[in-house]
Amino acid sequence: MRNRKNIGAFIAYLAFKALIVWTQRMPRFLGYAAWQGVILLATAGMRKRVRNAVEQLRPLFPDAPDSQLEKLFHGSFRNLGRFCAEFCRIPYLNAENLDRHIRFEGIEHLDRAYARGKGVVLVWAHYDQFEGVNAALAVKGYKVHSVIREVDNPWVDDMLDGIRESCGQKVIKRDRAAVDIIARLREGCIVTIAADQNTIYNNVYTKFLGRWASTFKSPAVVSLRTGAAVIPVYSIRHPDDSHTAYLLPEVALARTGDLKQDIFNITQRLADIQADFIRRRPEFWLWLHRRWKTQPDEQEIRQAEASLAGYRRLTEER
Repeated sequence: MRNRKNIGAFIAYLAFKALIVWTQRMPRFLGYAAWQGVILLATAGMRKRVRNAVEQLRPLFPDAPDSQLEKLFHGSFRNLGRFCAEFCRIPYLNAENLDRHIRFEGIEHLDRAYARGKGVVLVWAHYDQFEGVNAALAVKGYKVHSVIREVDNPWVDDMLDGIRESCGQKVIKRDRAAVDIIARLREGCIVTIAADQNTIYNNVYTKFLGRWASTFKSPAVVSLRTGAAVIPVYSIRHPDDSHTAYLLPEVALARTGDLKQDIFNITQRLADIQADFIRRRPEFWLWLHRRWKTQPDEQEIRQAEASLAGYRRLTEER
C-alpha cells in the first residue's frame, strides 16, 4: 500500500512538474488559462467549500445575495490561477525585469528596520502575489528567509522550494521553525511569516473581520524575544498583471509589562491591518481556506475579550 502511495505521489509530481515547465515556456496568458482551468477542475466537486466561503464572506456583505458572493469567490479562484502561473515564473525574475512585474511602495520602512541589524519579521497574508513579493525582495539583495508549510508530497515540496530559492531567498519549514527563525533574525535577516490562516498551535484568538479567529502568534513572540521589527506587507494586482507591494510602517506598540498581553496586542494589530486590506479588495484573498474553523470555548472567549479590551485601551491612548 505504501509503495502504491509513493507511486501515486511520484506520478502527481511528474504531472505537476510538466505543467510548471509548460507554464514557464508558454506566453503568460496561456499559463493563466491553464492554471485557472486546473483549479476549476480540482474544485468542481467542492460545493461544500463554496458554501463555506459564502458564509465567510457574508459578514462583509450582509445584504448581498448568494449569487454575488459566489461570483466574488470564483473571482478569488481566477486570481489564484494567475498567482500559480506567476509563481512558476519566479526563476525568471531578475534585477533588470523586476520593476515590470513587482514594484514596491514603503520600502523605506523596511530599510529603516533592516539597518538596525536586529532582523525584520515581514508578516504577509495569502493575498495576491505573496510568493512573488518574497522573491522580489531577495532579487533586490535583501537576505530573505520564508517560513513555509511542508507539502505532503516530498517531490512536489522539493520542487516548490527550488522555485522559491531560485531568486536567492531561503526556506524555513514551519513545523520545525522556531530555532531557525530566531537564528536568522539575530543574523539581521528578513524572516517572512504568514499570519492569516487558522492554526491549532502557537495561537491566540483575535478579532478578525468581526469574528474570533485562531491566529498564529509567532511573529509577535519572536519579535519580543529578539527585538526584530514587525512589518506588514501585501500586494495588489493591476490591470496589466503587474503588482505593487506595500510595505507598511513597523508595528510598534508600547510594552505593558504583561507578556501575554503584549503578544496579543501585536497579533491583534496585524489582524486589524490584514482585515483592512482584505475588506478593500476581497477578491485577492484565499477564501477557500477555512479561516474560522477553530473557535474558542467560553473560557477562551473571556480571556480573549479581556485581552481585546486591553488592546483597545492601549491603541486609544496613542
